[in-house]
Amino acid sequence: MSKGNFALSPAPYIRKGSNINAIILDFIIALIPAFFAGVYFYGQAAIKIVLVSIISSLVAEVIWNKLVKKTTYLTDLSPIVNGLILGLILPTHLPIWIVAIGSIFGIIVVKQLFGGYGQNFMEPAAATKAFLIASWAAVMAKPVVDTVTSASVEVVEVSLLEKFIGQSSGNIGEVSVLAILIGALYLLIRGRINFRAPIAFILVATVLCSYWGKDLLLPGAFYFSAVFLSTDYATTPMTRMGQVIFGALAGLLAAIIAVKGYNPEGPYYAIIIMNLTTPLIEYLTTKKYKKGVTK
Repeated sequence: MSKGNFALSPAPYIRKGSNINAIILDFIIALIPAFFAGVYFYGQAAIKIVLVSIISSLVAEVIWNKLVKKTTYLTDLSPIVNGLILGLILPTHLPIWIVAIGSIFGIIVVKQLFGGYGQNFMEPAAATKAFLIASWAAVMAKPVVDTVTSASVEVVEVSLLEKFIGQSSGNIGEVSVLAILIGALYLLIRGRINFRAPIAFILVATVLCSYWGKDLLLPGAFYFSAVFLSTDYATTPMTRMGQVIFGALAGLLAAIIAVKGYNPEGPYYAIIIMNLTTPLIEYLTTKKYKKGVTK
């Protein structure tokens, strides 16, 4: 290896022939099955929440870019995917003004104030979810009830298969594990994500939750976080070992917070906690080369 000067831009990096919009579009496509599952179980309420989240994200992006006097803006699809992910991890009973505030917070505070797309140090949707819980805990904690069956007080046992395919519980995009995994398969085939962080996340969380007497099949929030949040390019490690460590520790924290902390939003808290450790994980798992070494 000869000596030479290399100009490197900050991570994350993309493969030649790809561009930001192509990558983001694949994530949007991967989220569509979860969206349709949410609409199937929750109806128009799910559509309203997701649309408000996306539109508010777009409006916040435009307003911010006008304020900082950018001549070009909305050149990528990131506000759409941010709004879509946020909408899918919210319950249907939220007032739309809370959804709008959440979208604005995610775009301006979490994303733009730290440099814009790819520069944020926390996953915007997960950070926004924590912000909304802290700000409107009582509203966010209201039980999610299927409007079709809400008149009945009878408790119905749901089989493992029914839980896997989908049941009317959880937030909009968490209702069907099958739909989430369909999206994951699409992203894997397209080469947009790898299996390291998601598999480590799910395996560790499953083992712990099973040890503590919970169902073998984790709630949808675990799968959604593992597939769409633990693979975020900007806020998770780029090294292979780093991705495994990130996923495993996120799964560990998610299980502890959800089971021992009695908080079903544990996976989202786990993601933002682990986002803070990403620089350290990358430092520890990146190969070190001595300067000026030749071969």
